[in-house]
Amino acid sequence: MTASRTEILARIRRAQQRALLPDVTGVTPPPPQPPPFEQPLIDVFEEALRAVQGAPHRCATVEATADMIAEICRQQGQSRMMSWAPAALPLPGLDAALNARGIDLVVSRLPGERKQALEELRPLLVGVTGAAAGLARTGSIVLHADHWHGRLASLIPDIHIALLPADRLYADIAAWLADDETAQKIVASSNTVIVTGPSRTADIAQTLTLGAHGPRELHVMLITK
Repeated sequence: MTASRTEILARIRRAQQRALLPDVTGVTPPPPQPPPFEQPLIDVFEEALRAVQGAPHRCATVEATADMIAEICRQQGQSRMMSWAPAALPLPGLDAALNARGIDLVVSRLPGERKQALEELRPLLVGVTGAAAGLARTGSIVLHADHWHGRLASLIPDIHIALLPADRLYADIAAWLADDETAQKIVASSNTVIVTGPSRTADIAQTLTLGAHGPRELHVMLITK
């Protein structure tokens, strides 16, 4: 063993003898509470959503919501859109209102042969889902997945439209997790995700690209009725 190695090992042993470990029985104090908002949650949510390239829309009625969704479909040259089952959407009557405007909902399920079913869904450029919650501080939405609330409508189409009742807005993720129903919904779901704006990446030449791994547009219909 060389003299240098012997000296290094000796220093390590001396350091170990003098080391003081932190008290493992102590309780880490919670982080300080963020300051309260000076605006209504819906205003804070809209501002944060725009900051992450999302598009908020306030809708007071089914008819107004259908008008906005139909216009987005028309801009994409679409008369059909992927969707949760109509009964699972948080806006009763939306399917009928869209049908009256020439837009048909295609339920995002994969019955029978999955590959063929996926190929039939891929041409649909617009998808509509509900949202379990909105997090105002970051402009995020929460999606739970189960038999009635599939993930395809929020992943495959280029444009994701989420229906979010304004009474499901929370200040932030901590406030959402503190709700008594949140844990029950997470446990009952096969998948829970928090979505902040459209899909994005900057892996190539540090250039921001939207829609690389999911929807390139996110529209949140804030239902204010």
